[in-house]
Amino acid sequence: MLKDKDISEDEEHRGIDEIQKLTDKYIGEIDTLLKNKEADLIEI
Repeated sequence: MLKDKDISEDEEHRGIDEIQKLTDKYIGEIDTLLKNKEADLIEI
């Protein structure tokens, strides 16, 4: 989109930052779920 001049460089950077924040959020949630599952398996 940047090459076609549909968005500005600032918009591209904001989009990249937003995607990174979402990625970090979901990685954190997955890590928490994994720790909980490991704890459940250790109890068995």
